[in-house]
Amino acid sequence: MKQGYDFNSTFFKVVRVVPGLVTLLLLLAPVWATLIGKPEIVLYYVAFLSVYWFYKTIVTNIGNFVAFRRYKRAIALDWEGMLRRIDWSTLPHPEQLPPSLEQFNLVILIPFYKEPYAVLKETVESIKNSTYDIKRVSLVFGVEASAGESAENNAKQLLTEYSHLFQDMKYYIHPMGIEGEAVGIAGPNLSWASREYVKELLAEGKELKHYQVIKYDSDMQIHPKFLSNYVHTYLMTSDRYHSFFSPAIMLYSNNYWEVPVLMRVFTGVLTLALMSEWVVAKQSKQSFSCYGFNLQLLHDIDYFDPQIGVDDTGFYWRAFLALDGNFRGEEFYAPCYNDAVQAETYTKTHVVQYKVLRRWGWGAIVYPMTLQGISNNKKISAKKKVLSLAELFRVYNLYSTITFLLSFSIPLITLLNPDFGLSSSAHVLPRIISYLLTLSLIGLLPSRWILEALYGHPPKEKGILFFIWHYFEQVMLVVFSLTLGFFPYMQAQLELMFGKSMTFIVTPKVRKAGDNTN
Repeated sequence: MKQGYDFNSTFFKVVRVVPGLVTLLLLLAPVWATLIGKPEIVLYYVAFLSVYWFYKTIVTNIGNFVAFRRYKRAIALDWEGMLRRIDWSTLPHPEQLPPSLEQFNLVILIPFYKEPYAVLKETVESIKNSTYDIKRVSLVFGVEASAGESAENNAKQLLTEYSHLFQDMKYYIHPMGIEGEAVGIAGPNLSWASREYVKELLAEGKELKHYQVIKYDSDMQIHPKFLSNYVHTYLMTSDRYHSFFSPAIMLYSNNYWEVPVLMRVFTGVLTLALMSEWVVAKQSKQSFSCYGFNLQLLHDIDYFDPQIGVDDTGFYWRAFLALDGNFRGEEFYAPCYNDAVQAETYTKTHVVQYKVLRRWGWGAIVYPMTLQGISNNKKISAKKKVLSLAELFRVYNLYSTITFLLSFSIPLITLLNPDFGLSSSAHVLPRIISYLLTLSLIGLLPSRWILEALYGHPPKEKGILFFIWHYFEQVMLVVFSLTLGFFPYMQAQLELMFGKSMTFIVTPKVRKAGDNTN
């Protein structure tokens, strides 16, 4: 295998324990450090975490302001006009491109399950309303056979209503029960649909490198300039083959004001984190939710891995390993609009969110994948290997434990060792940590202004109390971090650690109008 990992190998079965084991060691640090008589280890680590948190607050604010300015510029520019004025002969790596823009093929790949037709229709309508010439756009739907006849009927109805508007529209039905595939996740669906589509293109003698693919979520809608901005970014990138392309501005505004506060706080912070990182941490960005790539690249890395329960970050690390570490992200700033998790009732919404985050938590499988892959690949530089491991630690260990350790580690050490409270470091460092965390909390205010500008004010029918409360609801981030932001990720890492099956329950969510999506 090009990626150098094998789920059935002894090596993989050993290293799959790494994410969960490291997380447990960090969480239990107050206990084991006290038992060995070195509680200062935890105190110094917590002090580092508080400094890191304060630092992240500062750079996140900087990143958000820069990204917001780029966003405003992106929705103001005439990208379609800029595309028409491009001198095709001056573009980098012309061998990767067709002879002209008119022959440039843009494919939107959309997997779906039991989404009602109304939701799928809104997604296609937003593409239809693009400033980009949709006669140069093809839509490819991956339909789950397990969703039954209604799902295929939805695909057929979409083709009947819209196929005359686009260059092409196709759908492929992903069969049930293929041995070795993860269940209840989009990856196998995406893999099947893209493979079948490529088979048809190759049979017709088409050049895959002339096709650019965007992976969509079925409930996603886009700004009218999204596609034009995307294509312009793709064409102007110097090494587009070794890149994926992602919107920096991902809003969850389809139902933002209808979901419970923890869902709203989470999606708001997610929006801010994504847009900021594209400015201040671009080199470490992984693919997430919506992203584009060259179809020849997808073919060369052997498509999405249907064995794993995560298609987004799995795609990034699969490409990174297959291309010997030569893979990176490029962003553009025209926004897309998504659904926050919402179910029929308040309680069920939180249950569904837990299940969704558990699925996301299974993204930790890229940790052992990458550990095995980079150990087998001598072409990846030592520097890239170290940076990759540091990034995996940051995402899957540091972030999943930071709030817990900041909140409970010092009280826990004091409970286990009352004499520790008499030491000078036990008095001074917690005070410094408290000051830094207070400053970090105050530091959220500038980003709150950005969030307000992106999502607007609450609807008037929400009332004056809701309007006042929404200015302060970011304090609930701590509650989210200690509950939904912790337990589902911990569960996923423990399941991976003990070799549990990567099987997931497809989790429904609804919009205000009552439409179910997945």
